[in-house]
Amino acid sequence: MKKIKIIGIGIATMDIYCHMNRMYPGGNEYNIAYNAKLQGADSGFMGVFADDRVGQILEETLKEAGVDTSYSHHEHGSSGYALVDLKDGDRVFIDWNRKGVTDLYPFVFTEDEIQYIKKFDVACISWGARVNREKIKKLALAGVRICYDFYDNFLEEDIKEISPYISFGFFSCSHLTESETEEVLRKCVASGSAIAVGTRGSKPAVAFDGKRFYKQDICPVKPVDTMGAGDAYISAFLMNYLAAEADEPDVGGDKITISLQKAAQFAATVIVKDGALGVGYDVDPSRLPEIINLQL
Repeated sequence: MKKIKIIGIGIATMDIYCHMNRMYPGGNEYNIAYNAKLQGADSGFMGVFADDRVGQILEETLKEAGVDTSYSHHEHGSSGYALVDLKDGDRVFIDWNRKGVTDLYPFVFTEDEIQYIKKFDVACISWGARVNREKIKKLALAGVRICYDFYDNFLEEDIKEISPYISFGFFSCSHLTESETEEVLRKCVASGSAIAVGTRGSKPAVAFDGKRFYKQDICPVKPVDTMGAGDAYISAFLMNYLAAEADEPDVGGDKITISLQKAAQFAATVIVKDGALGVGYDVDPSRLPEIINLQL
């Protein structure tokens, strides 16, 4: 069986739960890389790590899990972080750092970096990764297969500009009806993406491949923390879709059906963990300047 290779390019951040005196590594592409490794992939992460203690912890956590971070950048500045609360298991962002190293030092993508990225089956990038349309186009034209997470604040312009260069488009659509979600997915595929998926919180997810729509119920569990659920979903969908594609390339829509089922199952295992990954560290919120370069 082919070994699946997935790389996340973008956000590494620390989610700080002040009411619990705990902090948890996370970030969209960070979570995808970690979870892909957990599911058996060769995974990598290209991000920007700050020269503060949190930056060290973020990178060490990935390395200990076996995720390759060798092409990440290291910069002087502040690690990204978010202050988080929980309301009945749902994550609530109180505040976050708007000038972390990921914001200040976005990737340009050198030829050497592109050749490294091309070793992976898919590169996962999100709206928050500070990778603009021109850079996505640059990667796509170089032969990189891209999965893009549009989040929940996407505009029609975003769909039209990004979709021609991606293979997989993911959307957070819990604020939309099923018919509205289908219309978003239809626009994404019509613009160029091979597959578009809309997750809808506790409601069934929807996928579209240009031929038909697929629906998948969630796996009902009592959530401890929904942080990272969407990222877990993406990682599991890709793992199973790419594996099925490698084993039986002509199976067709069955690949999507199976991948949606596996994604729902894996996401259910994540929302019963603390934080995005279940990996946490003690922290005194009053002493954050000792571990994050807040003044920067």
